[in-house]
Parts: sequence; C-alpha cells; structure tokens
Amino acid sequence: MAPSGSLVSQQQASGVNGSKASGTVAQAPVAISDPPFLRHPIPFAPNSLELDIAARNALTRAGAWLQRHREARILIVGSCDSGGSEACTHALAEARGAAVQKFLGSAGIDSNQIVGVKGWDSLDQSCRVSAAECQKFNRSVQIFMASSVAP
Repeated sequence: MAPSGSLVSQQQASGVNGSKASGTVAQAPVAISDPPFLRHPIPFAPNSLELDIAARNALTRAGAWLQRHREARILIVGSCDSGGSEACTHALAEARGAAVQKFLGSAGIDSNQIVGVKGWDSLDQSCRVSAAECQKFNRSVQIFMASSVAP
C-alpha cells in the first residue's frame, strides 16, 4: 500500500486536465523516500543512556517518517567508544539501542516495525582512533532499514 499524500491524482495519471475521464485509472507506483535516520546516528554522551535534545529531535523526525511509512521495518544498533571493558561496552551499547526503541514506542511506532535491537558484536568499528570526533561517532545508535521478518 502506498503512503497517502504522495499518490498521483487520477487526473495527473490519466493526463486529463480539468475534463472528466471515464473508466478507471491505475495509480503510478510510488517509491519510498530515504529516511533521514539512515544518514545520521543518534548521539549519546560518554557513559550515558540519556537522549539529549538533538537526539530526541532526530528520533521525533524518524518516528514521523516511520508513521508515514508503516510498511518500513528497522533494526536499531547501539554502539560505544573504545573505553571500558568489552562486556560493559556491549551492555551499554544494547541499553542505548533499547533507549531508542523505548522512545520510538512512546512516539507511537508499532513494535512490529522494529525487527531487532542489539549492540555491536565487537568493539571493531569503522572509527577506532582516539580522536574526539571519532569517539563521539562511536557513542551512538544507528537505525538501519531491515526486511520484514516472518514470525
């Protein structure tokens, strides 16, 4: 089912401008736009599960997109910087993912749209140097598009 508000009107689809068209007109297929959350990780402060204003705003936009695209399925993946033990870091990464899931749930996102929540399986991330920006990037949650999973 195509999202409402983005369908081509029957007059536009049939090429008729202002005249009455007879018969039925098939609606043009509509592509789902790229969701904004694919490009921007949700940031967290060091050793924190708190969603700051920027994170809440980003999740509010993600929630609005998900409500318009109820057929979309996502995977939420938390991550941490390289400080701390691997066990603690993995637990914090999963807890960050759960915090994002909880926020989206409170924003009205159906639980069936979220196919999973997890922490990175290891600390081997794309950005591991100790530079402040790199560590800041690693302290985040990323939301990925996922396929629908049958029960």
